[in-house]
Amino acid sequence: MVSEEQFIRLFVSYESELRGFARSLMPDPAAADDLIQEACISMWRKCDTLKEKASFRSWAYSYVRLTALNMRRKQQRSPLIFTEKMLEVLSDEWRELGDFSEAKTNALAVCLEGLSDKQRNLLAIYYSSERTTIRQMSESLERPMEGIRKALGRIRAILKVCIEDKLKAEGYAK
Repeated sequence: MVSEEQFIRLFVSYESELRGFARSLMPDPAAADDLIQEACISMWRKCDTLKEKASFRSWAYSYVRLTALNMRRKQQRSPLIFTEKMLEVLSDEWRELGDFSEAKTNALAVCLEGLSDKQRNLLAIYYSSERTTIRQMSESLERPMEGIRKALGRIRAILKVCIEDKLKAEGYAK
């Protein structure tokens, strides 16, 4: 069983994904925000029914989808609300997209581990929260700008091939 604290941590970690899913189901951004609020309240009330953290994502998607259906039934007169069938199709598509996104993130993590320490360090510097420029990197590393640019390009190419291979191995054909 998932504790209330674990529920909050899980919800926060998936909130942006769930919000995107809600926006795919509701034509109006404000309605999507209402949907997330209502779904969150329902999930909070039932968090003791969630058996393990690993199933949170699909559990939460189900609550958002069911909440959207309930909201749709209440607002059935509005011409902008999707039919139940359309909500089902969008829900399935979004879930598949979320699975693919998660698979890409996992593949990236594995591929990053395959890089040398020097390559990972170069990426870490470039993609840091300060978004260091190649010029700044050139000065701090005392390396030519073109060399850094080419090294980053090669690393990106290596990661691209690695990620595509990992995804293909998992059944995500390109």
